[in-house]
Amino acid sequence: MTPPSPSTPRRRRRRTILGAAALAAALMASLAACSSDDSASSGTASASGPVTLEFWTWSLKGSDPAAKAIIDKYHQLHPNVTVKLSEVGGTSDTAAKLLAADQAGDTPDVVQIEYRGVPALVVAGAVKDITADVAGAKSGVDPNIWAQTTFNNQVYGVPQDIGPMVLTYRKDLFDKYGVKVPTTWAEYAEAAEQIHKKDPDAYIASFAANQLEFFAAHAAQAGAQWWSTDGNAWKVGIDSEASLKTADFWQDLVERDLVKVEPLLTPEWNAKVNDGKILSWAAGAWAPSVIYTVAPDTAGKWESAPLPQWTKGQAAVPFLGGSAYLVPAKSKHAKEAAAFAAWLGASEEGSKSLLDVDIFPGGNAGRQATLSAEPPKLMPQQKDFYQVTDQVIKNTTIPVTWGPNVNVAQSAFGDALNKAALDKTSFRAVYQATQQAVLADLQKSGYTVTQ
Repeated sequence: MTPPSPSTPRRRRRRTILGAAALAAALMASLAACSSDDSASSGTASASGPVTLEFWTWSLKGSDPAAKAIIDKYHQLHPNVTVKLSEVGGTSDTAAKLLAADQAGDTPDVVQIEYRGVPALVVAGAVKDITADVAGAKSGVDPNIWAQTTFNNQVYGVPQDIGPMVLTYRKDLFDKYGVKVPTTWAEYAEAAEQIHKKDPDAYIASFAANQLEFFAAHAAQAGAQWWSTDGNAWKVGIDSEASLKTADFWQDLVERDLVKVEPLLTPEWNAKVNDGKILSWAAGAWAPSVIYTVAPDTAGKWESAPLPQWTKGQAAVPFLGGSAYLVPAKSKHAKEAAAFAAWLGASEEGSKSLLDVDIFPGGNAGRQATLSAEPPKLMPQQKDFYQVTDQVIKNTTIPVTWGPNVNVAQSAFGDALNKAALDKTSFRAVYQATQQAVLADLQKSGYTVTQ
């Protein structure tokens, strides 16, 4: 569903989101006008003269020879189109920068944004509906992946990469301590207890309170939705009982000193990972690449397994992380930009090429290519790594809706949860306070809210 707009007028960048009936009519008209040889799927640029596309991204770095090779290939295929890479920060910085550029009327042509940042940009009217432009590319990406950039059947971005959730763990130490790889969260708690008993300095994982996206995904796996839409209104479920159940789970582990209260990727965290004192990380399938960058000497000691389940036999999980290519509403070359985005994310050649820059592709061709690819450098011995992750993708049926004020939740949640973990105060209270902060912000911003 299209994220609901505020019910009262806001700054001029706000635009009216069409009603469902009008959207359906517009979509049917646009699809009727498209065919399989649409420019986005064939990559044929429509401009009569040379076009330069400015591409804001943090995944493809101009200094990386593999990234340069990808762009050079596109230039060979489309001599009239030049893609200029502009390196930017993560989603928060990029989204703020894009909104400022939108107000100034001087935007890039393609921008990489994490899935959680897409709804706010859609509601702000800062990105283009590219449904018609990418219609011919739809078969290149599975529906459950397109769903991350699709609202009320309107497509606002081409998926780049995905984060099937897995548990990446130190197999050698699990074996040494006689700990079985947990398949449920109850078993995970038991494993945490066993590990800490065997080595009081070792923990199954760190408790990184600032990882809002993980806690939202964990709650979704338990049946909660932190944001959802109800007609033209928003619903917030951060303090739903299913969500609070996950708060209780982590509070129990923290209070029993079975997870280490430690942010990710700090010098302290990196040292503990290298020393075998933090033994796992529940995250996306991108986690092995991250661990390898900080602990390359531990390569060969890790493996990945499907994420533990709340209810045994229920394997569905959300995606965690990943991003898409969006076309800003004020791009001066929107059609060519959509064509490039579709080639890079959804075509056979483009999707496969993302493997060369260590990206887990969202496109079918890239996913298929992983099955015959070498496993990540962190676990060269786990030859079935990509078979495991591909099965997780097939099981990934839990959609996560991100609201227009994720930044408010992040501000209210992370520091407060970390303080609660250190002070041994109520995690539930943090979730409930975050709920109230998100609701108040939605209402203040003019959105209709229903509970």
